[in-house]
Amino acid sequence: MSQSDHRQPHCFANYLWLCLGFLLVAALAFSVYVWTERRIDRANELRYHSHSIVDELRQSSDDLTRMARTYVVTGDERYRLHYQEIIEIREGRVPRPLDYDNVYWDMVLDQTHRPRAAGVGIPLLEMMRAAGFSTAEMALLAEAKQNSDRLTGIEHAAIAIRAGGDPQALPGAVAMLHDAAYHRAKAGIMGPIAKVNASVDLRTREAVENAAFDASIARNVFTLIALLLMVLLWRTKRSLDAALGCGVDQLRAGIERLGRGDFAEPLAVAPDARDSVWGWLAQTQQSLARLDAEREAALERMRRVSRLYSALSLCNQAIVRCRSEAELFEQICQAIVTHGGMTMAWIGMVDHESGQVRPVASAGSGTEYLANLQVSLDAAVPQGRGPIGLAFRSGEPHWCQDFVNAPETASWHEVGARYGWRASASIPLRRKGRVVALFSPYADTVNAFDEEVRALLLEMQLDVEFALMNFDQRAARKHAEESLRTSEQHLRTIIETDPECILLIDADRRLVEINAAGLAIMGADSLEQLQQHGTIELIMPEYREAFLALHQRVTGGEPGRLEFKIQGLKGGMRWLETHAAPMDGAGGQRLLLGITRDVTDRKLADERIQYLAHYDSLTGLPNRAQLQEHAHLALAMAERNREPMAVLMLDLDHFKDINDSLGHSIGDDLLRELAKRLRGGLRAQDILARLGGDEFIFILQRVEADEAADVASKLLDLIDQPLRVGAHDLKVSGSIGVAMYPADGADLETLLQRADAAMYQVKNSGRHGLRFFTAAMQQRAARHLQLVNALRYALERDQMHVVYQPQMSLGERRIVGAEALLRWSTPELGTVSPAEFIPAAEESGLIQSIGTWVLRQAVRQARAWLDQGLPPIVMAVNLSAIQFRNSELPNLITRILDEEGLPPEYLELELTEAVAAHDPQGAIAIMNELHERGVRMSIDDFGTGFSSLSHLKKFKVYKLKIDQSFVRDISTDAEDKAIVSAIINMARSLGLKTIAEGVETAEQLAFLRAQECDEMQGYYFSKPVQPAAFEQLALEMAAKDL
Repeated sequence: MSQSDHRQPHCFANYLWLCLGFLLVAALAFSVYVWTERRIDRANELRYHSHSIVDELRQSSDDLTRMARTYVVTGDERYRLHYQEIIEIREGRVPRPLDYDNVYWDMVLDQTHRPRAAGVGIPLLEMMRAAGFSTAEMALLAEAKQNSDRLTGIEHAAIAIRAGGDPQALPGAVAMLHDAAYHRAKAGIMGPIAKVNASVDLRTREAVENAAFDASIARNVFTLIALLLMVLLWRTKRSLDAALGCGVDQLRAGIERLGRGDFAEPLAVAPDARDSVWGWLAQTQQSLARLDAEREAALERMRRVSRLYSALSLCNQAIVRCRSEAELFEQICQAIVTHGGMTMAWIGMVDHESGQVRPVASAGSGTEYLANLQVSLDAAVPQGRGPIGLAFRSGEPHWCQDFVNAPETASWHEVGARYGWRASASIPLRRKGRVVALFSPYADTVNAFDEEVRALLLEMQLDVEFALMNFDQRAARKHAEESLRTSEQHLRTIIETDPECILLIDADRRLVEINAAGLAIMGADSLEQLQQHGTIELIMPEYREAFLALHQRVTGGEPGRLEFKIQGLKGGMRWLETHAAPMDGAGGQRLLLGITRDVTDRKLADERIQYLAHYDSLTGLPNRAQLQEHAHLALAMAERNREPMAVLMLDLDHFKDINDSLGHSIGDDLLRELAKRLRGGLRAQDILARLGGDEFIFILQRVEADEAADVASKLLDLIDQPLRVGAHDLKVSGSIGVAMYPADGADLETLLQRADAAMYQVKNSGRHGLRFFTAAMQQRAARHLQLVNALRYALERDQMHVVYQPQMSLGERRIVGAEALLRWSTPELGTVSPAEFIPAAEESGLIQSIGTWVLRQAVRQARAWLDQGLPPIVMAVNLSAIQFRNSELPNLITRILDEEGLPPEYLELELTEAVAAHDPQGAIAIMNELHERGVRMSIDDFGTGFSSLSHLKKFKVYKLKIDQSFVRDISTDAEDKAIVSAIINMARSLGLKTIAEGVETAEQLAFLRAQECDEMQGYYFSKPVQPAAFEQLALEMAAKDL
């Protein structure tokens, strides 16, 4: 809508708002006028009220004078009481009469009751303050009040004289109320009152004049605004007429025509009224006329759709009735033409081999044309580019809304015009996802296939495709029924030849069917034999109730499973497992279908597994699980009866040597024979268990420590006796640790730990003995556990570091090597000696990760010294036995050397004699591989182990390190001198170098030089130091001799 479309409504609205605004201003002016009039009224009221209060002061003064004089003259007590009443009313001590502005003329009457009702008690002075007097007026009134109070003093004196009853004093009292002094006092009251009255009159008159002036202004303003409002109302009417575009009556008549639905004759609109309400009403009439036409068209579409729904219904009925495609297609074409309003319809089958569409059903005008119709599916020929071909290739319906003009129907324009085909559709019909036919209806109007018609035809497409699927399913069902009969025969053969028992039991628990495998399992020759004997009778009595419950549950409709035991007709016990399911039989009878297998072998295996879960398979003794059960009962009994109990842990000494030398089978036989011998040496209530390997546990109930020691000694004697195992006479020894209940622990785990600690104490003390647990062992065990726990996080918490002790060449007088030594310090444990934490790391398995870390740190430091320009230094790193036995050791060392960039000739691995002698052949293989990779090796602590010289000559080592225990006393001990000299000479003979460790004195150094020892290290030269200190020392040594 343009700007002019809004101009007149806006103009009318503006005038309307102006009228409302002026109306509000007029109302405001009138309100001001009323308010000023009320101000005049309030001023007059205030003047009247002020005069009333002032008059009351004057009147009360007069009344007091009159009462006092009358009482003094007459002596009548009533006047004195009235006098007192006037005083109390004026002071507010008694309620003020409501009609108190009258004088007291009536109080001289004989009546005793007051004719006026009482109000509230208010002092006259407070009433004056509340009346709105000005400050000056209040000062005059206060002055009059004070003068009145002084006058009452004279009157009180006269009243008192009269009340005294002295006749001679009476004339004096009367004179007091009439003399000049009394009248001056009276004038002192009336003078200020007259001034106040004059002031009030002046003030109220000014207020009335001001209010009257304001009211005149408000009245004039109101009159002016009313005139302007009349002008605006006239302008507003003109604007409204322009906005409406016509008179109100004409507008009403036009709206009535629209209400009646009269759209035939358009409303006449003047050119200048097109943007008015009348013009818009005319536009609305045109829109409604258009909508009415569209409604008629929609009704026609609805009729056409209704006809199509009727055709769809007939098609669905045909789908239900028809038994073949040909019959169905004919009825569909008839229905769509006869009831669907189509001119012609036909269905063509797709011949995939020829690429042609062959009409098979048709109805309507022009069907004779189909006799010679050639429709191809090939887009390369004109007959293949029509609606049929397009629909086939796209797989989607094609809607041709203008048949005689559309380019895709060019080959059929003449035929379409002849038969009145104005629109067509080509709808593919699928079977199993493949287009097998096309349905083509034709209409006699252009654009006949709107959205609703298309939706109905697509629904018909789905129904027809569903019918085609049903035809296929019907054929498949027939084929399946034939196959089923064949399958049933095959199934019967399979059941009869199935190796598992398959049976049927009816609701009365009678056996109905069973296959050959079932007969064999039951030990029967025929079904009749089993039926005569009874199926339930074969089941062992303890399982019959469970079987009956299974039968009841399955015949009730729920599947079930049961394992039970039977005794066959031919004897022999069998375990059976049945999976049962409900099955409907003839006459609605519910049967139990059971598939039963013989699980006797599995049950025997389960019993064996259960046995192995609690007993050692080798010796037949209880294992750890069974030991815990026995120990739980034994501990409970010991606690209840407050009896002592002993737990013994036996470990055979050097049993591994028997396995390694004679084989594991001999070791197993030895353990079996030894278990029998140990069991024979115990009481019936004592418990013997094997935890694995060569460890045995004994639980001796109700024994004191001395008795436990006797039993342990007896067991050691039994072990010590020779055993004949195969062709071998074997003799072994054992180490026993003893823990007592309750002194050493209250549970099995604790007692086993402490017996184990005691047993290892025996091992460490030379083996073949017994030892009771002590607190010192507990402390060592706790310390060991503490060390192991702390070691687990040592590297992670950066608690370890490596120091380096220089190795000196005695010939060249310079540093030629460094030994990497690990140090460990924690906040909780402080600095821990390597002699303490290295064994703990080896026993816990942590030595692998720690050793790898040390090796990497040492290699990295050696590379750093080379990069800093220090003289070549060989880095010596100790290897533990566990590290050396790792087959991946050569690969690990090579990887670290490659990653850190250090040549292998600068790395030396120190091995102890024990490491090399434990597995000489394995040690030789690893040494050879390391030697081939260029890594040097040396024997550490030489002379303290048990290696042989025959092994030594095969080891790929280049240096022997003389243990410091031989070096410590070489200055004074002749034997140490001889040993050191022999080691040096032997090494020289074998072509090996020697290095002495622990050199701390000049005498030791001198002796080693005299014996031509190659290298030395020790505190005489330097203690182990940090890398920076080592660098400084190496640089200093490079500049001077030793």
